[in-house]
Amino acid sequence: MQWDVIVVGGGHAGIESALASGRIGCTVLLITNNMKRIGEMSCNPAIGGIAKGTLVREIDILGGSMAEIADGTKLQFKILNRKKGRAVWGPRVQSDSREYTFKQKKELEKYGIEIIEDEVTGLQGKDKLIEGVRTRKNSSINGKAIILAVGTFLGGKLFTGEKCWKGGRRNDITAEEMDRDLRERLFHVERFKTGTSPRVYRSSINFDRMGIQEGDKEKFYFSYREHNDYSRKEPCYLTKTNLKTKRIAREYLDKSPLFTGRIKGKGPRYCPSFEDKVFRFPDKDDHMIFVEPMCYRSEIMYINGLSTSLPEEAQEKMLRSIIGLENAKIKYPGYAVEYSYFSNEEFDSTLKLRKTENIFIAGQICGTSGYEEAAALGILAGTNAAKFVKNEEPVKAERENSYLGVMTDDLTGKTGTEPYRLFSSRSENRLHLRPDNADRRLFETGLKWGVIREEDLQRTKRYLEEINHVKQTLGKRIQKSTGINHCKKPGMEVEEILEMFPELLEVTKRSVEAVLLDERYRGYIERLKRRSNIRNRLGSLRIDDIDDFMGIKEISWEARESLSRIKPSTINEAVKMGGVRPSDIDGLILYLAKIRST
Repeated sequence: MQWDVIVVGGGHAGIESALASGRIGCTVLLITNNMKRIGEMSCNPAIGGIAKGTLVREIDILGGSMAEIADGTKLQFKILNRKKGRAVWGPRVQSDSREYTFKQKKELEKYGIEIIEDEVTGLQGKDKLIEGVRTRKNSSINGKAIILAVGTFLGGKLFTGEKCWKGGRRNDITAEEMDRDLRERLFHVERFKTGTSPRVYRSSINFDRMGIQEGDKEKFYFSYREHNDYSRKEPCYLTKTNLKTKRIAREYLDKSPLFTGRIKGKGPRYCPSFEDKVFRFPDKDDHMIFVEPMCYRSEIMYINGLSTSLPEEAQEKMLRSIIGLENAKIKYPGYAVEYSYFSNEEFDSTLKLRKTENIFIAGQICGTSGYEEAAALGILAGTNAAKFVKNEEPVKAERENSYLGVMTDDLTGKTGTEPYRLFSSRSENRLHLRPDNADRRLFETGLKWGVIREEDLQRTKRYLEEINHVKQTLGKRIQKSTGINHCKKPGMEVEEILEMFPELLEVTKRSVEAVLLDERYRGYIERLKRRSNIRNRLGSLRIDDIDDFMGIKEISWEARESLSRIKPSTINEAVKMGGVRPSDIDGLILYLAKIRST
């Protein structure tokens, strides 16, 4: 049998790729080396966060499964960044990782995705139009389009202290032959590094000595669909490392694969290993540690904040130096994983490999990190694989209208020096890319792509009609001003609007809130657009006469380091650099205006 789409990998990217292709009407085969670990949370057991939480809602309106299953397996929910405005809130749920894996596999089966357990060893065929894949058990399998979503498995190596072994994650294989096959085909494949924390037996932890972290009381759902609440709840716990922990890490730096040069790949700046924190922030004596359940009443807990590849002996000593973990027993030590990914010149914004007609990629193989980033890229790759099979035009995500668009634009347009992680600061339009309006922003996109579910289609149409009704009502004058103008007043809430316009009590509170937030941020959004226009207009401005980027206080430390290292000639060249965000370009232009006016 020849499949329409073959998906290689059963992680978050592979799942969403398969579902997207399947919803568009393709026959889909998903190949994974271990069916029991489909959708596994190989690192921390949580979904969402700042920008990431908004991305999960974008995944939902584009037909994905992550949001719905995160809701259906959440042990607790929190809003991060709550002290700031609604536009940059970061919804996050702690998940029951065992249930999450189980429900994702059921979702694939529900949509008729065929799953086999096998290892892909290479691509089949030599021309630009690849015929299929070679596998360990089944020889060759033919497919019209192939999606590579192999995560950290591509040439994966694991490190704990001076130990090194092959694998994409703990107790799993490495796709070594696939890595070799891609290199022989002259694809430009580079290396990144990531890591994970030790898992500790719950029974060995003294929770009474830690701060308890309960979830927020309010109801929250990532998915816009009907919700089935997960009845099981669990708190997390908070403690800190200390000077003793820091000293222990320093004692073992000579056995760290990061500092002895055995790991060549660059790791994520914003999720560093503990030994990297100790080295980079020598004046800081303590770091937050969150102790999180892997699933409901699980025997092991995840030690978030202590990602490390130091020897197991060092990990045990560090753990036992921390309040509440004095008697900690390690179930699985932390480790680093070094893996291969495609350099950004190898793929375009549709996630197709440029040297082929029918190979698409998604997830960490694109140079990203994070479950949410992987899942969103999976939807785009799955959609375009299906478009190829059906001989339809490929689709792209728009930067101005989605975090998915921001991410794909950054991945293909900027030089990547570390695993890409999504932040709200990466978007010049972040006040528009809010968690509350993802379904409105991407409704037309989902229709165009052909991935919106029928239930989402009808519900969103009704919601948009209701919002138009609210806008018309608020256009009326009251107290010498329109309701729209009242929405712009600082601190205005939905309840006050409903008191002024009681006829709106018949519509959903969410529809009123949508208009309120649109008007609240309208002025800021227009200001950001003006700044974007200035950046575009001044793109040819020369900056090669700047001798010391490190002294420019108007830009971030990360941007200073990147600019000092690469030394771009113009603003346009700086825009394309990894580590340089829109706000940094604004700061750079402001700095130039100051020094050149004197």
